[in-house]
Amino acid sequence: MSNQMPAQIPFLITRPAGKADNLLASLDTSGIAYLYQPLITTAQVSITAQDHQLLQQADAVVFVSISAVSCLQNQFDGARLTAPLFAVGETTALALKRWLGRDVSVPEDQRSEGMLQLPQLQQMTGKQVVAVRGNGGRELTKQTLTARGATVSYVQSYKRVPLLLDGILLCQQWQLAGIRCIVATSNEILQQLFNIVPSEHQHWLQQCDWILVSPRMQESAIALGINAERITLADNANDSALLAAISQLQREYQ
Repeated sequence: MSNQMPAQIPFLITRPAGKADNLLASLDTSGIAYLYQPLITTAQVSITAQDHQLLQQADAVVFVSISAVSCLQNQFDGARLTAPLFAVGETTALALKRWLGRDVSVPEDQRSEGMLQLPQLQQMTGKQVVAVRGNGGRELTKQTLTARGATVSYVQSYKRVPLLLDGILLCQQWQLAGIRCIVATSNEILQQLFNIVPSEHQHWLQQCDWILVSPRMQESAIALGINAERITLADNANDSALLAAISQLQREYQ
């Protein structure tokens, strides 16, 4: 939580633990008051002998998150990873560069849709692609690359685990703090908020402003009863885009 404790704390940050440090530091530097409450955490999953083989034989390896990188790094010899590397976001790409010391292709539009526009991923006939990810997740990358002629396999290096939280107590604390805007960076986080807060308190969630990171998330939020006028879409999920969206709302709140 911010060191400052004004009467009103307008922003609730929900990024997973370990992924929020840079954003929180930027908010502190900017003097923007917030509460921080992660809703999910990640746990490493042991990869299999088949996973090792897939990674070594791949023609391209796609990493969907920084957790995918860090949890693979703990259990795989990076020298054996020789295929071209792709990352959905800049933070993930930087983690790969630090680990492997190699170039990583990353789109300006830091979503799966943006990555799939990269020219290197257009002609894929006969290519073996490995996507390193957590449990579940979107099928868009696999569906699209398969349609372009690739064979796509998954390597699961981590899993997302919901934190056990008292939704009623948290909701009361957020209301007392004066939270006006909730920042959520994945559909899983958005859904988890509505899972932990009982239905009789969800009207408060629906009346908050929201900063989300993709049109797909906006559709999910509207389906949960959030008015489209209360939703701000950040340009993407990286820290600078989130800070820009938060700063804009902060100016409107003053």
